[in-house]
Parts: sequence; C-alpha cells; structure tokens
Amino acid sequence: MSRSLNKNSNQCLSAYGNNGGFSLVAVIFIIVVLASAVVFLQRISNVSVATNNLAMQGARAWQAAEAGAEWGVYRVTTGGCPAASTTFSLTEQSLTGFDVTVDCTSTTYTESGATVTMYFIDVFARSGTLGTTPDYVSRRISLVVEG
Repeated sequence: MSRSLNKNSNQCLSAYGNNGGFSLVAVIFIIVVLASAVVFLQRISNVSVATNNLAMQGARAWQAAEAGAEWGVYRVTTGGCPAASTTFSLTEQSLTGFDVTVDCTSTTYTESGATVTMYFIDVFARSGTLGTTPDYVSRRISLVVEG
C-alpha cells in the first residue's frame, strides 16, 4: 500500500514539474514587454522635452529680434540709418547668447511736394551655429519706418 501511494505522488509531482517551464517563459515575456514599454515611454519623454526646449529657444529668438527692431527704430528716429550693418550680442538674462544683426537702408520720395524718407530695417537674431549646434535657432523681422 505504501508503494502505490508513493507511485501516485511521484506522478503528481512530475505532472506539476513539466508546467514549471511554461510559467518561466510567460514571466520572461512579460518582463520583456514591460521593459520595451518603459524604453518607449522614455523616448517619448525625451522628444517632448527637446520639443519644448526648442519652442522656448524660438520664443527667445523672437524676443531678441524684437529688441533689435526696437533698437533700429530708435536709431532711425534719432538720426537716421546707421552707416553700416550693426551686430551686437545680447547679455541680459534669458537673451544671453543671442547675436542680433540690424541692417538699415533708406529711400527718399517726394509726395505732394513734401520729402518723405522711408527706412527699411531688417533684423536677424540667432543663437548657436547652423549645422553644428543642436539647439540652433534664428528669427528674422523686417519693418518699414517713415521718417
């Protein structure tokens, strides 16, 4: 009687032992799927951060170009166009590192017997170097001022 009991218990253990390998495969599969999901989410997060950083740099470039335009209008209203293209580097707060180039040309017209001077101001603001700096950004503004 004890032999038949042992014989039946061995059969039960061997039946459970064969299924143990299947659960290991399932666990490995779940780990691989979860790891892939984590890597995918991390990449999406990195792209989102990079996109936000470039959007912020673009807004700063626009503000740098606006600063250059204001400087150009000031120069035109207090004495005419500068003799040559003017480039300056901004050093204040969030605009540090931006280079702004202001070009100004003028044309004089006679309108109803009055002489009118039109000033054409072109402003180019940039940060970084195109092709070598990964966060390179630039903005251009053109405006016309009647003097």
